[in-house]
Amino acid sequence: MTARFFDLDALGLTLLEESKGRAAALMQKGIIPCLALVEVGDDPQSATYVSRKIEDCKKVGIAVQKIVLSETITQADLLDQILQLDRDTSITGILVQLPLPAHLNEGQVLQAISAEKDVDGLHPVNLMSLTTSDPSVIPCTVRGIDAVLQQTGLVLEGANVAVLGRGRLVGGPATLLLSGKSRNATVTSLHRKSRNFKDVLRNSDVIIAAAGSAHLVIPDMVRAGAVVIDVGMSWPEGSLQGDVHPAVAEIASWMTPPDRSFGVMTRMMLLKTVLDLAEKRIAA
Repeated sequence: MTARFFDLDALGLTLLEESKGRAAALMQKGIIPCLALVEVGDDPQSATYVSRKIEDCKKVGIAVQKIVLSETITQADLLDQILQLDRDTSITGILVQLPLPAHLNEGQVLQAISAEKDVDGLHPVNLMSLTTSDPSVIPCTVRGIDAVLQQTGLVLEGANVAVLGRGRLVGGPATLLLSGKSRNATVTSLHRKSRNFKDVLRNSDVIIAAAGSAHLVIPDMVRAGAVVIDVGMSWPEGSLQGDVHPAVAEIASWMTPPDRSFGVMTRMMLLKTVLDLAEKRIAA
């Protein structure tokens, strides 16, 4: 068996065009969605991610308000900045670029963004909605994972899904969504303390790798015909590698391209979420 690779670039272009159409429809009603992007410090990698998000927004007609804050900003001052943005009726959604400097409390910062402007889907109210039959805001990377899963035609209800990693951005919310009432999969969350790691993987219909450990998943851990989605990234010796070894393509039925970033899907889902929030405000 040779896996069919998801064409992330083609799917990304389709999603971009869809977002252009939605933004144009909003503009005809006199509404220009606006994303507030908060960047703390001058981390080069974060700056690259932010610049790409801004470019994407410009392509579809979403305005961006970029706020760059000092790396030494206090927790109180950062929370005050977020509160001001949250009160600004011209702003549709707020995104704080993660990770934050070590002296700042990410959990408090994310909770300071109201659920109605939380484009990352990380506010506790939005996270808990993932377990319901009608999730409100799905975190962008998880929404991208959900989109590529739909391409396979796999029935998620009752399927065995293994999620490697339980991080705030992907592993945790992916587990909540896929095991929740809207998807109804049987999900096992795997992490460093898991004792039956290989056995769980071998019995999984779907593997979602978000551990950030280069080539952690190898062919003998994967059942024939499984769907494998790799969103984990690491840079051993300066070269980008995913969590899934390229040879897994000989076993899987569907697979993300090996050692490639999933970033295009995350960015396209950010656009969709901003537009969702703008449309919800009209309907309210």
